[in-house]
Amino acid sequence: MGTPANTAIAYSNSQDNLQVLKQLYSDDAWVMKDLVFNKNRFLSMVDKDETEMGLGGLNFPIPVLYDVGGGGSANLGTAQSYQTAPAIASFLLTTVNIYRVGSIQNQFLRASAQNIGAFMPAAKMNVKSLYMGAANDIAFQMFSDGSGVRGTYGLGSGSISSGVITLDNLGMVYQFSVNMALNAFSISGSTATQSTGANLGYVIAVDTGAGTITVSPNQQGAAGTPTGWSSSFPYLGRAGDTLFSTNGLNSANMLCIAGLGAWIPSTAPASNDSFFTQNRYVSPTKLAGLRFVGTAESIQDCLIDATNQLAAQSSEAGDPDVIFINPVSYQTLVKNLTGQGQYQMIRAKVNEEVEISFKALVLPTANGEISIIQDKNCQSQTAYILTMKTWKLRSLGKIPQFLTFPGFYDMLGFPIAGQDAVEIRVGGYINLSCNAPGANAVVLLPQ
Repeated sequence: MGTPANTAIAYSNSQDNLQVLKQLYSDDAWVMKDLVFNKNRFLSMVDKDETEMGLGGLNFPIPVLYDVGGGGSANLGTAQSYQTAPAIASFLLTTVNIYRVGSIQNQFLRASAQNIGAFMPAAKMNVKSLYMGAANDIAFQMFSDGSGVRGTYGLGSGSISSGVITLDNLGMVYQFSVNMALNAFSISGSTATQSTGANLGYVIAVDTGAGTITVSPNQQGAAGTPTGWSSSFPYLGRAGDTLFSTNGLNSANMLCIAGLGAWIPSTAPASNDSFFTQNRYVSPTKLAGLRFVGTAESIQDCLIDATNQLAAQSSEAGDPDVIFINPVSYQTLVKNLTGQGQYQMIRAKVNEEVEISFKALVLPTANGEISIIQDKNCQSQTAYILTMKTWKLRSLGKIPQFLTFPGFYDMLGFPIAGQDAVEIRVGGYINLSCNAPGANAVVLLPQ
């Protein structure tokens, strides 16, 4: 894929103080703990398979037993005549790619290699940016539906004027960064259609307090609404994250991780559903999770009711053990409890080298206590009640990792054709799996 004509590539050089040498990162524990998992709670807690077998081949089958069958009788002959096999679905999970890229001049690589200590702080700063970017992409996508949508305007109170976009959901502003290239598009069913003219918008400012982002039609240009952008194309996604073709948002075609929003959709699957080749319409709760609307209750009451309803389904996977909610909803819940809340420390062993801990609110239910954890990537006014052992993040290698070719692990940089420079890549080949969707729920919160 060629470089867009109006895109200026900036190669890091000695003035940029960027240096990436493998010996600086032979021990990546600090990278994983401080940059990847510390603020991304679901990403830190979910079980991970980072082996070559974790997501190898054309696809990876995830079998789900969702019905024991309708046969049986008080009469042996009748039971024999009407015996049925158990109903099993097999989700054929595929891989999506996560990329973060930085480039560096070869002269600077060589110069810094002679005096490695002088460049170490700058090196860590810049590699930190790549790792944090890749980690944030993964953590965000693990809550999303795979469409690549980072925010909307014009579907609610949001709007666009002279390049200033007020998001319908102000909390989604954290999913945008300065210099991010955006698409605006509409969605009909499983098809996304790019704005008229397919023009990009380049983020030049992010106001987290106001919930606004400002875009320009040109990279690092002045504020302005890109031609063709309007409320007819209210969805915003990063360039390259959404496939604009018929049924491009189907699970087999989506370019982003099939996160919680895909496995446990807030709307029950339609009759033409095809999620990793399975039609979940035949058993929408067992194959696509429980949906609970709690907008008429307090946050505390709706979470208790939803947890009890989910546990009453008596899933073979066991009772739910964790609730993830947005920080705004979490703080609202804490205020409503007015000192009555109880807390516990959660320890998450990320891998053999890394373990982190954080505080969780304890919610009493009829089926025992359950931990409530805030995650900045969770959609606002939404909670996910999860049975954690049913989830696994599968990856070809570490999450995330320096991307190199097998057999050439010492080559962190890829030569750039026509340039005396190399390209550094951080990311992964990854997707999220669930072997018992029915043991999990999505809850619409009152606030």
